[in-house]
This record gives sequence, structure tokens and C-alpha cells, in this order.
Amino acid sequence: MHADRPPDGATGGTRRLRVAEGVVCGVLAAAVLLSTVEAFVRPAAPWWPFVWQNAWTLSAITLGCWVVLRTTEKADARAKRRPAAPPGDGPATQDGDEEPASRGQ
Repeated sequence: MHADRPPDGATGGTRRLRVAEGVVCGVLAAAVLLSTVEAFVRPAAPWWPFVWQNAWTLSAITLGCWVVLRTTEKADARAKRRPAAPPGDGPATQDGDEEPASRGQ
């Protein structure tokens, strides 16, 4: 087993993405729960509006972080699938691009 890879075979980026997905789900669940409490119980504590409103802000922030991680993971996956160009395969020249050979001069 390699020490630099997780035991389940996932890459480090995939592991970070899984953790971020769990955090997003947890924060979103907390925001929904706090909004339910706000709708039905209406707590009178002075700090309550700060808590339940910022739970939604935190869910938006964590979702944004997840989007960045997911985009990075997809870009890495595309780069791994793309075959490397063989050496010497540069842009092909078109007819007429070559310099004319000097004519016996």
C-alpha cells in the first residue's frame, strides 16, 4: 500500500471533495432545521436571528467551495484522459506556406 494514497484508492482531491460534500450537506441540514425552528417556535433570544440567517450564508459559502473543488477535480480528470501528443507533431503546414526554393540563381 502506498503511504501517499488513501486506503480506499481515492485520490487526495477526491477525498477533499467527499469531505466538502459532507460539510455542505451538514450545513444545509442545519440551516433547514434552524429555519423550521424559526417558522414554528419563533425564539425570542436576541442572538437567534444572527444564528439562523447566517446558517444560510454559511451554506452558500460551503457550496461555493464545493463548486471550486468539483471543477478542479473534473479538470484534473480531463487532463489525465487526454493523450499526450507524440514529439514532432506540431501544427501542420498548409500548401503554399513553404518558402519558395531559389530558382537556379
